[in-house]
Amino acid sequence: MMVLPVKSLRHGLAAILVLTGCSAEPQKGPLTEQEIHANDSAVANGTLGRHPYSCDDGHNILVDFKDQGLTVELRNDADAAPIVLTAPTQGLQYVGNTATATFSGNQITIVAGGKPPVICRKETSS
Repeated sequence: MMVLPVKSLRHGLAAILVLTGCSAEPQKGPLTEQEIHANDSAVANGTLGRHPYSCDDGHNILVDFKDQGLTVELRNDADAAPIVLTAPTQGLQYVGNTATATFSGNQITIVAGGKPPVICRKETSS
């Protein structure tokens, strides 16, 4: 029978602990509204992450959720150039060069160009 030195056993156990510790994924809470909408679509053409919103100023916008919901693109119609806003993490305000946006459930509040805030609500339940 072969006897392993204690030092070898310690190194082996340490290696096993390190390898098993690295493979575990961190626990994450439930998906945010933005993460959910980055992976679905509410428009007829099926553009992933795209959802129509109706705004209190009478306009409609399309909101494209990208990058697991950390980026949103706001546009007046499908062919318009987007206003791109990003957030450093879920639940924080989205910021761009000319506007900011904050989500609360199915509602987005947009502040752009020194104008009063515009509140928009998602048109669909998906």
